[in-house]
Amino acid sequence: MNNSIISTRYAKALMLVGIEHQCLDALEADMTLLAATVKDNPVFGQLLDSPVIQPVQKHSVMNELLEKKVHPMTLGFVHVLIRNRREIMLPGVARRFIELYEAHRGVKHVRLTSATELDEHTKDALQNKLNALYHADVRMTEEVNPDLIGGFILRVDDRQYDASLASGLKRMKKDLVK
Repeated sequence: MNNSIISTRYAKALMLVGIEHQCLDALEADMTLLAATVKDNPVFGQLLDSPVIQPVQKHSVMNELLEKKVHPMTLGFVHVLIRNRREIMLPGVARRFIELYEAHRGVKHVRLTSATELDEHTKDALQNKLNALYHADVRMTEEVNPDLIGGFILRVDDRQYDASLASGLKRMKKDLVK
């Protein structure tokens, strides 16, 4: 079975438990912590990945590392992953849970690519327009690409609005060639 499907199923299950027990914010903070820990600490990732380390030992290590740092529901969830031999999927589950949490809270991620860095006033105006347009808390990630010549490309979910000068010139050239 596809790892992303499995990660999504576990993340959805944790999400439902979090909603039911009203501890969603705590679980999100814990999943963020676990994702960062795996990313920043290769030894932690090796512990999860190691087939040599027995599940009992992994339970013990997780108790030692996480007991005072995470919500009891998170620790129980990690133990379920270990018991089901899915602990290697913890980083994927954590990432997917964070995505589900943000969707549940109405957060929308937008990627803005512009030819030059935008000033704060323009960023704020665009942020306010996007918040109003999507009726969501829009989190904008910015990127500068001088190849655009001018203008910008805005990506929201699976949509892209291309208002770059480079694309406009390509369209114009295509029209002239016809």
